[in-house]
This record gives sequence, structure tokens and C-alpha cells, in this order.
Amino acid sequence: MAPVRVGIVGLSIKPGAWATLAHLPRLAKSPNYQIVAVCNSSIESSKAAIKELKLPESTRAYDTYDDLAADKDVDLYVVSTRADTHYNVAMPALKAGRNVFVEWPLAANTEQAKEMAAIAKEKNLRTIIGLQGRMSPSVKKVKQLVESGALGEIHSVNFQGAIHVWQNNAASDRYHYFMDRKIGGNLLTIYGGHILDSVLYAVGELKPGSYTPLAVNLRRKMHLMKSDGSLTEELYDKDTPDQILLQGQLERHPSAVLSFHLRAGDRFIGSPGSIWRIYGTKGELAVEFASAGPQMAKATSFRFSNSEKGEIEEFVTDEGGEEWTDLPTQAQNIGRLYEAYATGEPYADFDLAVKRHELLDEFWATLK
Repeated sequence: MAPVRVGIVGLSIKPGAWATLAHLPRLAKSPNYQIVAVCNSSIESSKAAIKELKLPESTRAYDTYDDLAADKDVDLYVVSTRADTHYNVAMPALKAGRNVFVEWPLAANTEQAKEMAAIAKEKNLRTIIGLQGRMSPSVKKVKQLVESGALGEIHSVNFQGAIHVWQNNAASDRYHYFMDRKIGGNLLTIYGGHILDSVLYAVGELKPGSYTPLAVNLRRKMHLMKSDGSLTEELYDKDTPDQILLQGQLERHPSAVLSFHLRAGDRFIGSPGSIWRIYGTKGELAVEFASAGPQMAKATSFRFSNSEKGEIEEFVTDEGGEEWTDLPTQAQNIGRLYEAYATGEPYADFDLAVKRHELLDEFWATLK
């Protein structure tokens, strides 16, 4: 099979650039992929990335989305930019008939997401949405245990997570944009979307009409943290939630209950970023993650309280060996998502993304 030829928008050499941390490591090593083009804000920036990241000299440098989209050697057009740019970055590729990968969320709002999905469907394109949590071996293990009956009948699912931001009522440089709803990237859309997709993938979708979402903004004004670590005297408006909750039932038999709570702020010292518990008639599964969500890295603790045996069992997930564990943490599940696309395994696409956008709209409607 010939490698999938990738053109990527947003592959920067700036410290901490997401595409370089999360996309490049597997793409550069996989026999199933070849990066053939890079598009950044200028030709100079694209050429610098090609040189510094040691891409082949034949890699083409672009500075417009239209030019990259017009490159007939590009099999997969990758969008790794901020959420509010996704629509404008992806649309030239969709209109040109390119298969497209877009980071989650698909767009800044559901209207844009629906338009993108509609064009992809009209042109019969293959699309990928960056909901990589469902690629995690830990999440897949949870799904396998639930579906195999190892936990018995599922009666309840509880997920509680805390994203370690907004201490001292301040937003750091990295999370300034989380304060502005119109940008499209915030605690609800990014972390809420990622986590809810992982949970629903593993235990089943929500039962229509059975659930109540809630989003609350308790930090309506916040300081900004300067580059030197000091805080601004001024307070800035925030119109995004810092408390996200949902209670309801799942579309399964019996109809298990779901309780979900994600918040911002300091975590309990020494505690995990998130805890996922699933209670079944054979016992309770408790899975812990260092991050607020399971999309970032493998579980740090995976235990089953076996009520039939009266003992706790420790589970170990198969991470696939060093070819995966040697990758940066950010790159592991993104890399698995790329390989699923290349080999025909299931993964999330734009249609699923629209469904998740619509669910998040139900939270926005409750924002207090």
C-alpha cells in the first residue's frame, strides 16, 4: 500500500506547538504516511519548519490554504490550528475534494461544523475528527470490559475530572482564549467534548430525553497572567463555563445512569486529574488518569473491585510496545488515530463531530 501523502497546516517550530508534539512524531515514523507539504503563515515559516524538523527536502512549502488544497499530491489535508480558524483552513480543502483531518472541535460553532460535514458528504470524502480518546488502549479496555459482561449488568457510570487551570483567578498565556466563547475552544468544547466522547464510546450513547446538562460560569472576570508570571491588575470578562455537569441515563439495557462533572481550578493535592467509575452487578471498575480526560495518556490506575471474589484485581492495558510508548504522550493516541485511518479501522469522522457539537449546544443553552 502506498503511503498516505499528508499536507499539514500548523506544523510550527514554536515551543509547545501542538502539531509538532502530537502529529509529527508518528507521521514521521509510520510507513503508512509521508509528509509532502507544509503550510504556515509565511513561506519562510514553512521552510523553517521543513528544515528544523528534518523533513525531506522535497517537502513543499506553502503560505495559503488554497495553494495547499490545490496540491494534487496531497491525499490527506491536516488542520492543526486554533478552533476559530478550523472552518477557514479546512474549507478550501473540502471544496477541492481533499480528504481532511481536523482537530477537535471541528469548528467554532455547530453551524460551521454542519456545513463542513455536508460538503464532505456531498463530495464523498473521508474525514477524521481529532477525538483521539477513543483510540486510547485504556478507553478501549474499558469498552471491552463493559461489552464482554465482565462487570455484569452496568448500573451506573460516574466521571469526575478537574483541569488544572485558572488558579488565583487568573488565565495563563496558554489558556487566555478559553475565556472567549466565540473562539470555540474552551473548557466545555475541548475538554468536555473529548471526555464525553471517550465515555460515551466506551459505555454507550445517552438515552434521548433522559439527561440534564448544566454549564455554569462562576468566574465571570479573571486576571491574565503575564509572561513573567505576575498578574494583571485589570479583570477581564469570561463568558465560558468553569463547571460542567450532566446527569441522565444511557441507551443500553438496563438503562444505566450517568453522572458527569468537569471543573476548572486547583486539583486536590496529590490526586489524579480524573476518576472514572463504572458499577456493575459483578463489581466496580475504577480508572484514574493524570489528566482531566482520558484522551491524553494511559490510565495511571486500572482496578476492579470483584464482588464475586471479594478482591481487587489490577488490570494492565497493552500499549503496543515501544513504538508507541517511546512517542511523546501527546502523540500516542493521535498516532493511533492516524493508523486507524490508514488501515481501515473504526475512527470518528465529521458526522460524529456534528453529533458531539449538538450535544455541547445543549450545555450552552443552560449557561448561567
